[in-house]
Amino acid sequence: MLKKAAATTALVLVVLGYSAASAQGSVSFCIYGSASCMACAQLKKFLTEEFGSDALRFNEVYGNETNAEKLDRIYDLAFPRLPNRDRVIPVTGVFCDGRLVAVVVGVPEFDESFWRDVASPREGILLVLHNGTAVERNDPQLISSLEEVFGEAPIPPTPGPTTKTASEVLIPVTTAALADSVNPCTFSVFTALLLLAMSAGGRRRSLSVGGAFIAAVFLAYYALGLGLIKVFATLPWLKYAVAALGLVVGSYEVITSLGGRFKSPLPDPLYKTTSRLVEWASRAASVPLAFCAGLLISVTLLPCSSGPYLVATSLLAGLPGYQRLALLGMYNTIFVAPLVLILLVVGLLERRVRDVKVWRSKKLHVMNLVAGSLLIAICLWALLVS
Repeated sequence: MLKKAAATTALVLVVLGYSAASAQGSVSFCIYGSASCMACAQLKKFLTEEFGSDALRFNEVYGNETNAEKLDRIYDLAFPRLPNRDRVIPVTGVFCDGRLVAVVVGVPEFDESFWRDVASPREGILLVLHNGTAVERNDPQLISSLEEVFGEAPIPPTPGPTTKTASEVLIPVTTAALADSVNPCTFSVFTALLLLAMSAGGRRRSLSVGGAFIAAVFLAYYALGLGLIKVFATLPWLKYAVAALGLVVGSYEVITSLGGRFKSPLPDPLYKTTSRLVEWASRAASVPLAFCAGLLISVTLLPCSSGPYLVATSLLAGLPGYQRLALLGMYNTIFVAPLVLILLVVGLLERRVRDVKVWRSKKLHVMNLVAGSLLIAICLWALLVS
C-alpha cells in the first residue's frame, strides 16, 4: 500500500513537472546595461548559462546615445515616480513567446526559477524593482509603448535533438536511484536501528522510530540534492569530473564484492560516529530523536552513498526548475523505498527484525555488486552520451 502510494506520488510529481515546463513558452531577454557594470556582466553571464546566448540581447548604454535615451524612456514609462538616483542598470525586458511580459530593474535574484516566474504568460506586464517589489499593470498602451522601446524579442532557436529533456535523463536518473536504494551502508544502519529499538520497546515502538528515521533521510537527501543541483548548474563542467570519480567508486565496489564480502568505505571515525548515533537513537526510541538521528546519519553516510547521487544531480542540473524538483523527488522516493519495505516486513508481516538483519548480512556483497555495476553504467552514460 505504502509502496503503491509512493510510486503514485512520484508519478504525479513527474507529470506536474512536465506540465509546468510545457505551459511556459519561449523565454528571452533584452538587457540595457554596460560592460563596465559588474551587476550587468553577472546577469548577462547567468542568463546566458541558464537560457542560452540566443535568448539574450545586450544593449550598451555608455557611449551609445540612442540606447541611453531608450533607457531613460523605459524608466519614464514604467517607473515615472522613481528618483533619478534610483535609476540603475541593468534594466531587463523579459519576453514570453515574443511578447513583453516584465521589466526588471537591477538583479533581484540570481535564480532560474525567479526569472522563469517573471517570464510566465500574463495579461498585463510585471514591473519589478531591484529590491524585489513588483506590481502588475494591465495597461495596453503602456505595454505597447514599452515594446516599441525594447524592440522585437530575441528569438531563441527551437531546441534540437541535442537539448537535454527530462525524458532523456529519466532512465539514467532512475538507474542511479536504484543503485543508491540498495546501498549496503544505509541498509546496515537502518536494520541495526530497528533491531536496537525493538529490543528496547517492541515492534510498535520500532515502527515509529523507523518511520521518523525514513522521513528524516528523505528530507535530508532532498535538501542536499537541491544544493548539489545549484553547484552543478553553476559549474556544468564538474559533472564530468564526478562521472569519472563515480567510475572509480563503482569499480571499487564491484571488485570488493567479487570476493564474497562487503567492505564498508566509511572511514573508521565516521563508522564509529554512525554506530554511536544509532545506539543513542534506539535507546531513546522516541520519534523526535530518531528523526534527528536520521538527519545526522544522512550526513555521516555520504562517503558511502554519495556516488550515484552526485551523478544524478549533475544530470538534473541541466533541466528546467520544475523538472529538477520532480525528478529529485522521484529519485529520493526510490532511494527510501527499500527502507519502507523493511518497515512493512517488520510491522505488517510480523517478521522478526533479526531475520531481516540475517538476510541483509548474507546479501551485502550482492547488493554492493549491483550498486557498483549500476553506478558504472550511469557514469559511462554521463561521460559518453550526456
